[in-house]
Amino acid sequence: MNYNRIKKLCAVLKNKLTCLFFVFCIFHQAAFAQNVSAITDRNKILIGEQVVLQLKAENINAALTFIHNWFIVTDSSGHIQITKTGAVDTVNVNGFTTYLQKVYITSFDSGKWSIPPLQISLQERATGKQIIYKTDSVVLEVLPVDVSGLTNYHDIKDILDVEVKPDYLLYGLIASGVIIAILITWFIIKFSKKKKSAPATKGNPLENALQQIKSLQQENLITTGNVKLFYVKLTFIIKNYFQEILQLHSTQSTSDELMVQLGVYLQDEKYRTGFYQFLRLADAVKFAKYIPAEEQNNQAVQTCVASLQHIDALIKNIQKNA
Repeated sequence: MNYNRIKKLCAVLKNKLTCLFFVFCIFHQAAFAQNVSAITDRNKILIGEQVVLQLKAENINAALTFIHNWFIVTDSSGHIQITKTGAVDTVNVNGFTTYLQKVYITSFDSGKWSIPPLQISLQERATGKQIIYKTDSVVLEVLPVDVSGLTNYHDIKDILDVEVKPDYLLYGLIASGVIIAILITWFIIKFSKKKKSAPATKGNPLENALQQIKSLQQENLITTGNVKLFYVKLTFIIKNYFQEILQLHSTQSTSDELMVQLGVYLQDEKYRTGFYQFLRLADAVKFAKYIPAEEQNNQAVQTCVASLQHIDALIKNIQKNA
């Protein structure tokens, strides 16, 4: 092999090695390309449950750039609430830094809600140039409390048009009943002794509410088949307490409206989820002819008592530190 051929062969090998070096650099840079993301650990939750939204900015070269503005999560849809925001953690690998943050979110409105793309801006240390990165949007589906799988659940049916026919027998029975009731009332007032008025309820609003719940349990309405009346009275006791202690118009509020009003006092997921499921259960009993199991009835009472005690303790703590 002559000298010229050897020289040409060396030149070809040198070019190939140069190409391989550039390819390696490209793949190395791609492997550590800056990347941002916003993902949830679940995309379906029940009303009141929490889900973790993880915000991540990967492979940031801290020697060349720094974070100018971090992600800002806002409730633009009006249906998603932020319950807790964690600290921003850092992980260093091969000279690159990854930033992580966990944001805990929930919703009390059933439906499919979207968190729009979130953005983060990085600034180059040498030039001061800012670069903006955006995540994909996040979709969260919020499901109502599921009672469809229960055999004794009957959903609310549409109103049906019926032909109205006068029932004279019924009218006669009603009139007779009214007359008899008037006579009995007159007889009691005239001939019976005047009963002593019941003593006024003593104690603070919490003690009064707990005493009323205890008295309601002693009425044995559930064992006599008056489940709906039991939940109507139990809900009234709870709402009346909130109206008295928090000055809320809770007795006229729906379950969703009441949960919004109590949001600041039920930030703890255990109490918030349990109380909201109690309200949903009470609505199902009152409007959908749902008959709960005995265990559910006992749990409903325990949830009410625990929620009242929790909120009362919070109020006392706030008043103490005021």
